[in-house]
Amino acid sequence: MKTKFKKLNLLVYGGDRTKVTSMLQELGVLHLELDETFRNESIEDLEFRRNRLTKAIDFIQACGARKKIIQRADGNELSVSEVVDEVLTLKLKKEADEQEEELLRKHKQKLMPWGDFDPDKLARLDRAGIKVSFYSAEKKSFKAYDFRELAYQIIHEGPDRIYLVVFSRGETISLPFETIELPSLRISDLHIREQELNTAKAEFTKTIPGYTCYLPMLEEELVRLENQWMLQLANGSYDEYAKGSILHLTGWFPATMEGRLLHYFQQEKLSYTISDPVSGDKVPVLLNNPKYPKLFESITHIFQLPDYYEMDLTPFIAVFYPILFAYCLGDAGYGLVLLLAALIGGFTFLKASRNMAVLGVILGVFTTLMGVVKSGSIFGQPIIADYSYPLLQFLSQYVIIPDDRDVVFNAFNLALLIGVVQIFTGIIISIINKMRYHSLIASLPQLGKLFIVVSLIWMFLADMQGVESLQPFALGRKILLTIGVLLVLFFHDMKLPIVARTASGVLPLFFILTGILGDVLSYVRLFALGVASSVLGLVVNQIGMTIMGDTWWGILLAIVFLLVGHGLNFALATLGAFVHPLRLTFVEFYNNANFEGGGVPYKPLRKIK
Repeated sequence: MKTKFKKLNLLVYGGDRTKVTSMLQELGVLHLELDETFRNESIEDLEFRRNRLTKAIDFIQACGARKKIIQRADGNELSVSEVVDEVLTLKLKKEADEQEEELLRKHKQKLMPWGDFDPDKLARLDRAGIKVSFYSAEKKSFKAYDFRELAYQIIHEGPDRIYLVVFSRGETISLPFETIELPSLRISDLHIREQELNTAKAEFTKTIPGYTCYLPMLEEELVRLENQWMLQLANGSYDEYAKGSILHLTGWFPATMEGRLLHYFQQEKLSYTISDPVSGDKVPVLLNNPKYPKLFESITHIFQLPDYYEMDLTPFIAVFYPILFAYCLGDAGYGLVLLLAALIGGFTFLKASRNMAVLGVILGVFTTLMGVVKSGSIFGQPIIADYSYPLLQFLSQYVIIPDDRDVVFNAFNLALLIGVVQIFTGIIISIINKMRYHSLIASLPQLGKLFIVVSLIWMFLADMQGVESLQPFALGRKILLTIGVLLVLFFHDMKLPIVARTASGVLPLFFILTGILGDVLSYVRLFALGVASSVLGLVVNQIGMTIMGDTWWGILLAIVFLLVGHGLNFALATLGAFVHPLRLTFVEFYNNANFEGGGVPYKPLRKIK
C-alpha cells in the first residue's frame, strides 16, 4: 500500500523566502524536488565544512571510540574547528606514516639478501671508475653462464636463486640476469626509521582516544550543518518571477497532513493551491503497509520503490517470499536454528533492528513447518515412519508432499505449481494496474497474456501430465488461446495504426510464448536447492557417524565435524534461500506484474534532530 499524496503550489513574496522555507523545514512534511546541483558560495562553504567534519567524526570513531573518555587528560577545551583541524592533521600524519611504513617494508624486502652494506662506499667506488652491478639469477642460468674474466661475487644463495654483484671498470655490462635496482639506504637505517614510526604509532594510539569526548559536540555541529545545507538547497528551489519579487514553490505532502499545512498557510496568509496529482507528475512514494507486510518492505527497497501510479507489491511479497525461502532451505532442523538465532538476536545483536529479528522468526517458523511437510528432513535426517526414533515416527504422518514421482503433488511438481500461482498473480496484478491507473483498453493486452498462459498451462497439464479430466475441455482452451492472441495483436500498442500494430504484435507474442516456459521452469530451483541442502546434511551425518566409532576421541571428533559440517551447510543453504527467492521475485514475478518501479522515496524538508 502507498500513502496518498497531494500537490502544493505556493506563492511567496521574495523577501519572505528564508522565513517561509525555515517554517516549512520546522513543519517537516513537504517533499521538494531539490536541485542538488544548485551551487552558491554559502552551499559550497557548508559542504566543505560538512565533509571535513564527517571525516573527523569517522576517524575518531574508527580509531578511538573503543575507549570512552569523558574529559581530556590535559583539561583543555577546544572549539569544533580546532578539534577538526587537529584530528584531520593526525589523520594525514597517520596516512603518511602508513605509506612510509609500506615503502620501508618493500625496501627492506629488497635489501635483505644483500646484507647491511654502506651505499657511500658504492659511491666512492663509482667515483674511482669501478662500477658495481647487482643481479639476481636462477641457479641453473647462473651455472650455465661463462663469466670469463668478469669479476663477480656471490652475496646470497637462496633455495632457487643466486644474488651476486659484478665489478667492471667504467663500461656497462649486459648479463642475461635480472638487474636489481636497490634503494640508497642501509638496512640498519630502515630499522631505526621503523622504530621511530612504531613510537609515533604508539603515541597516536594514546592521543586519538582523547578526542572521543568531543564526539557529541561534533555530531551536534554536523546536524546543524546538515539542516543549514538543506535549507539553502530549498531556498534555491523556488522559481523566480518579476525579478525575484514573486517566488513559486512546488511540493508534495501526504494527504493526511493537509490540515497541518493549511493551518500554517492561513496563519501566515500565504497564497497557495492544493490539488491531486495527475499523470506525468513525479510524485514521491511512501509505503504504508500493515504490520505484517511492513516487515517485508526492506525486501521491496532492495530493488526499487513502485511508481506512484502502480500497485505496491510488498503485500504479495509478504505472502510468497516466506514460502519460497522455506522451500529452498527445506530442512526443519535448519528452520529451528534460524528461529532460535532470530529470537536471541531480537534481545541482543538485533535489538536495534527488531523488524529484522521478527522477519527472521517468520522465516524460521515457515522453514520448520516446510521441512516437515515437504519431503521431511531434520538436519538432513529423513523423516520416515519405519525409523526407530519416536519423534521421526510421529512427524512422518505430517509429510504430505513426498519426493515420490508417482504422486501428482510431489515436491518437484509443487515447486512448479508455486511458480504458476505466482505468475498468475503477477499477470492479474498487471491487469488491475492498467485498469486502475490507465484505462480498460490498456489492460486488454495483459488480459490476452493471461488467456494465453492459462491455455498453455492447460495444454501442458492435460497432454503432458496425463490429467485426463481436463481433456473434454480441449475446445475451450483453443478458444481461450485464440482470444488471447487476438487481444495481444490488436491492443498491445494503441499508438500505432491497426496494420502496423498487428504486425508488431508478433514480437510480444513471441516473448509471451517463449517466456512462460522459462518463467515456470525457473521455479525448479526451489526444489533443487531444498534437495541439495537436505542431501548435504545427510552426507554430513553419514560421515560423522563413520568417524564416531567407539572411542571418546572419535565421539569428540565426530561432534566437531557434525557442528562444522552442518554449520557450513546451513550458511550455504540460507544464502541460497535468501538470494534465489529474490531472483524469482524481482525477475519472474515483477516481470509478469509489469512492474515499472523508479519511485522517488518521500524525503520531506525537515530538521534533523
